[in-house]
Amino acid sequence: MPPRRAKYAGLLCEWISILTVSRKRAIEHGYKLIEKPRSHLRVELNQDKSGVSVTHKGRVITRVYLNRSGMNAAVAISEAMGIRLPVLGQSNSGLVSTGLLYRVLAISQLDFRNSASYELASELVDEAISMQQGGSSTSGE
Repeated sequence: MPPRRAKYAGLLCEWISILTVSRKRAIEHGYKLIEKPRSHLRVELNQDKSGVSVTHKGRVITRVYLNRSGMNAAVAISEAMGIRLPVLGQSNSGLVSTGLLYRVLAISQLDFRNSASYELASELVDEAISMQQGGSSTSGE
């Protein structure tokens, strides 16, 4: 690689590392966001070449990667939030409560290689849908 091109490639790598947010930092921000209960938060569901992310005011709250476990989580997150899963390069937005967002964060951390994750995700999605419809949670019955 010519020296000039290597220089620009290095700058590009630095720039990309500044822009990307680690999954851990995103989830930390998500949990800080839900510390103060709110009934309506505008969130966006975004899909890019690396996976699906949930953002609030331009900051990533959580991210799942483009693998089998991540895509299962993305579908469950989409269902829980009542927001259509966007196509590659697009985003869809909606209003959610912090209680619903708490369930979305939990879903995003499930490991779908474990079969018990499907049951847990199903329960979390059912609770989220019930919350959106104004009903009570079905947990503990």
